Amino acid sequence: MIYTVTLNPAIDKTIVIDEYRRNEVNRSMVSRKDVGGKGINVSKVLKVLGVDSVCTGILGEENSNFFLDYLKSLKIENDFFKIPGENRTNIKIVEKNYETITDINDRGFVIKKNEIDNFLDYFMKLVKEEDLVVLSGSLPEGLEADIYEEIIHRLKEKSVKVILDADGSPMINGIKAVPYAIKPNIHELQNVVDVDEKDINSVLKGGKKLIEKGIEKVLISLGVEGAVYITRNNSYYSKGMEVMVKSTVGAGDAMVAGLIYAMENNLSDFETLKLAIACATAKVMTEGTKIPDNETIKNISKDIIVKSL
Repeated sequence: MIYTVTLNPAIDKTIVIDEYRRNEVNRSMVSRKDVGGKGINVSKVLKVLGVDSVCTGILGEENSNFFLDYLKSLKIENDFFKIPGENRTNIKIVEKNYETITDINDRGFVIKKNEIDNFLDYFMKLVKEEDLVVLSGSLPEGLEADIYEEIIHRLKEKSVKVILDADGSPMINGIKAVPYAIKPNIHELQNVVDVDEKDINSVLKGGKKLIEKGIEKVLISLGVEGAVYITRNNSYYSKGMEVMVKSTVGAGDAMVAGLIYAMENNLSDFETLKLAIACATAKVMTEGTKIPDNETIKNISKDIIVKSL
């Protein structure tokens, strides 16, 4: 089974306006609320790709039904550990006139030490040998930055493969435990190894340093510049495609979903990068945290150009 872990879930509220006017009443053109959180976003795209997964992690009880009802509507299985408190709301302001997106992220619930311990016990009983686990996203207040590192160590004892997608200290610490795969963006990679983001060869060398540490797959998102995919045997780069960007929310998570699909279906490294880029591209072409459709992903994948490094 595939488990996507979201420790800091969110409600993503997207507000579209023509332009933001400070100290004035601003009228929205479009407004929508979606279930968010990186692990949940991965499961949403996996569902589109025809891959079942279980959303788990920590969920605040106060507005939990918004999440649970939504996942039920998508027929995505969930098994969250609930604690007292309210899940955060992240506001995304889209200014049409300037084609900009401004994020205002809420803090959310605060987790206590005993709740952390209880969650870890709950989660470790849930996951079985040979399962695949995705650890992604930020941490709620109260969680130490080495929590992913601890979880990875414990999962590896059960022969569970782990994909890590995080930022800052949680990513730096998590890499110490040598997960099976990681999906940093270029700035997250720079927190771990010294690379020049404008030099593909520098990015390649940085990724290979992580492979040398024992990580099997390194998928590096370069934003509008595409992505680099490195394994023990191959290194590939794709510029991606130029498309009309409606929202960048969840693009990296869609890329992770593409990687998982490729792993589950034994795709070549070449085809893996094509699919991962296609998933991310289809995602940025959709508004808010809406889910891209499978047909769009397939069509985009045909046009993705990948070259060996």
